[in-house]
Amino acid sequence: MPKLYNTKKIDKGLKIGLREPEGTEWFADMTFDSEKRTCRKINVQFNPKDKRNISLAENEARKLFEYLNKARLKEKDQKINVPAWQTKFFSFSLILLWITGLLWLVLDFMNLGSFGKTQLLILHGALIIPALVSLGVLIVSHIPEGWEPTKKRKSGFLLSFIMLFLVISGFVLFYTESAVYELSYSHSLIGLILVPLIFWHFTKKSTS
Repeated sequence: MPKLYNTKKIDKGLKIGLREPEGTEWFADMTFDSEKRTCRKINVQFNPKDKRNISLAENEARKLFEYLNKARLKEKDQKINVPAWQTKFFSFSLILLWITGLLWLVLDFMNLGSFGKTQLLILHGALIIPALVSLGVLIVSHIPEGWEPTKKRKSGFLLSFIMLFLVISGFVLFYTESAVYELSYSHSLIGLILVPLIFWHFTKKSTS
């Protein structure tokens, strides 16, 4: 961030000045913490010889600083802090499930018969164990904190229902001797869109 010229310090983390040496408007340089600093225009003409002008610039800078700081703290409170190891464990298990399921679909689509399909199904079924363990851990830490941001709550409900369907349909398909093709392909197709849906849920901005 470029430095300000003709600066005047107001409070800790707040000063006013010019963005350019020959500028005509006051700017506020605001530092909230080590990771957040910004410089904004405050819509006050630069006239350092007029005390009222300086006082107006200071007041506008304080108002903007307080507004942005409150918005930053509100956004920080709404962030869901899930330990990194939980998300990594869940992501790794889910990706392995997704890849084995995708490979099975490819083999089935190419009509390769039983070539590797049985082994893939066994591996796919075995991977549900770490996936369910990691999902349970994630739910305990994630849902209570993620209840307030209402926009993410809807997508969270959608993901929960999808994963519940995948778990139940997966157990039905795994333990029944004759696979129900409608259920099998519903399970496969919904499973394919699960990872993009989780990415959408994760990157979605939260509002309350």
